[in-house]
Amino acid sequence: MKSKDILSRVFEITRDPRDGLLFLKEFQSLSPESFAILYADSETIFESSEALFSDLKLLYQLDLFPFVVLEEDSFQYLKVFFPLEQLNPNPSDDRSLGFSYEIIPREKPLLETVKSTITKKKIPILLWNDETEKLESVLDRCRSILNSSKIIYVSIDGPLKDPNSGKVKSILQMENHFSIPSDMSITDSQKEFVQLSEALVSKIEDPKFSIVLTSPFTLLTELFTVKGSGTLVKRKNRIHKFTSTEGVDMEKLFRLIEESFGKKLKQSFFDTKFDVLFLEESYRACAWMQKTEFGYLLSKFAVNGVARGAGVGRDIWDQILEHCNPLFWRSKPDNTINKWYMSIAQGIEKDESWYYYWLGVDRPLIPGIVSLLQSQPEDFESKKP
Repeated sequence: MKSKDILSRVFEITRDPRDGLLFLKEFQSLSPESFAILYADSETIFESSEALFSDLKLLYQLDLFPFVVLEEDSFQYLKVFFPLEQLNPNPSDDRSLGFSYEIIPREKPLLETVKSTITKKKIPILLWNDETEKLESVLDRCRSILNSSKIIYVSIDGPLKDPNSGKVKSILQMENHFSIPSDMSITDSQKEFVQLSEALVSKIEDPKFSIVLTSPFTLLTELFTVKGSGTLVKRKNRIHKFTSTEGVDMEKLFRLIEESFGKKLKQSFFDTKFDVLFLEESYRACAWMQKTEFGYLLSKFAVNGVARGAGVGRDIWDQILEHCNPLFWRSKPDNTINKWYMSIAQGIEKDESWYYYWLGVDRPLIPGIVSLLQSQPEDFESKKP
């Protein structure tokens, strides 16, 4: 299957080609061994290994090699029910794993062995035994050595769900621990995921680190869409407030804005100043605010594409609402965020070039605010046809 056909198949499953390409580019920019650590419990392997291996096969065909951790019992099951030809798998065989793999010997240096395995175009698999080492220790040790910021826990039980609405709890942010509502019924694997999350997130300082619980039937959707398909647990996003450029890497800030909007800033914008800047500590999102006679103008609200699924933009927005009132801003009509803006704004006016929004504004001020927004210069270069 050609790369284009593989991508088409992935995007057919995820129904999200634009964000899918964004995530694929992000994954391919990482060192191959750092892509992700994937753990599947034995029940998942016993009941839905074919679904899981189907998605792993597509990742394999995209040259993405997750580091897979399986229980020894799971692997014994696979040896019975699947022909495990490590060197020459037959993708057309319904009983084949569909990809080449290599078992990683525990006694060999992990990093060098995994790199060697991936160089040979094989997915590295580590067999784990609870009596030898606890799962938390295995995952943390491998994550640290492979420098990976993503752990995927695959369970047939799927993600955590709200007991009242039945909707997936997509993001849980925590500092030291989080509590599960008393009326929420969770399975043993979900309980293990919660315990792992608390243990790992509380001690791993990397703000990009996350651990996610998802189903073997929705692995690709979890990886290649902003919305995802599972319950993602991460550290609470750390948002800093600045009133001057001191302590701000302006080059990184401007690069964030350009990458978020997909356009180059005009030279004139580099000479402008913010009155208030809200900035995520890893430069994944920011809000550039300017104080006016009518209140605060949100000049730029930029969120790194990959960070959109981690709740960073929402956390910055909460900071804006807390510190900057009244508030107003504008957005291009084709901006995909307009649907959300319309849901939270107090009011809106439109013309051919812009949508104008405001929040917490007294009615007599609206004409002046719209006039001010209309007078603002275009800060981005026009895209070349």
